[in-house]
Amino acid sequence: MDDRGEMPSALQVARAVSVVLGRKLADQAAGEIVLTREEAALCLGLADGVVENLEQSEA
Repeated sequence: MDDRGEMPSALQVARAVSVVLGRKLADQAAGEIVLTREEAALCLGLADGVVENLEQSEA
């Protein structure tokens, strides 16, 4: 993703979230993980995209 003002596709966001969470969860000894604001925004963006897609499918 870049800063050219273009919205990333749902697939790009999903891949980014997968990478971020995969790295964070790789440490099996960690009892918790901490997300940066940007990482949390990626997760929220993915969740919002899924909700939007499901709502459109129901209509």
